[in-house]
Amino acid sequence: MTRSRTLKTAQATSSTDEKSRTVNINLTAPTSWRALSQEQLRYVLKLLTVYTDKTEVKTVMFLKFCGIEVLKKTQFGWKCLVPVNGLRQVLYLESWQVQSFIHQFDFIDTYEDMDCRLDAVCGLVAVDPLLHGVSFGDYLMAEKYFQIYLATKDEEMLDNLACWLYIDANGLHPGQERGKLRNDTDMVLEPEERFGTFLWYYHVKKILSGRFSNFFQKVDNGDGDFTISSRQIEEQYNIQLRALTDGDPTKENAVLALDCWRALTELDAKAREALELEKMRSKN
Repeated sequence: MTRSRTLKTAQATSSTDEKSRTVNINLTAPTSWRALSQEQLRYVLKLLTVYTDKTEVKTVMFLKFCGIEVLKKTQFGWKCLVPVNGLRQVLYLESWQVQSFIHQFDFIDTYEDMDCRLDAVCGLVAVDPLLHGVSFGDYLMAEKYFQIYLATKDEEMLDNLACWLYIDANGLHPGQERGKLRNDTDMVLEPEERFGTFLWYYHVKKILSGRFSNFFQKVDNGDGDFTISSRQIEEQYNIQLRALTDGDPTKENAVLALDCWRALTELDAKAREALELEKMRSKN
């Protein structure tokens, strides 16, 4: 028996070569973050919170997504069962074959280009993947908890972050009343949901930082440390509001209701103007 490998979707098929009497088994599975179903994505996120070794994660993914059941270890590998056309067929896998297969899951080695997220957690549905249509006020709250998490590594902050990335059937965040903001909630995520929330917002930040590069710039606190404190988070929150309201507090509600992309576009323009003015002053 020979085995050919094709990793695209989670299933296995076979064909028989009558001349050579060999059976080709095509094992297939997702090869990118985007190709994962919601169930598969949740499963992978859970594995990543359990295992520290990515090779272990990839091996478990291979077995799970290809429907392989390991029966026993052999001299050169493993005796397994694999579903083929509705039947379970014996398949002998050697170590080198498994190692070759799991390289198809190398996409989990980096989260830089992870452009997917869990569509639902705790009975809530996700907002737009890149926060289009999300109000500036909601964005500021999400950014606040993301920054606090980075500074403290307090995982409860990821629960609070998720509160501003997921909404109920009425379009409201957990514990939110129409027209009112709230600062905390009793919602508690599973470990994989927390990790997924962090990776989602991390990707969003990467996209926003590239799109609004004048506004999103690291600020050194003077000793080479870029960690932001709670006081600095509050200061940035107020600075952004003042910049968009021109210091007029009566405009604050209207600014908070703006689409966050529209608000960030304006903040980026103001940041660009400030940089250009600074360059002119330095020349003079």
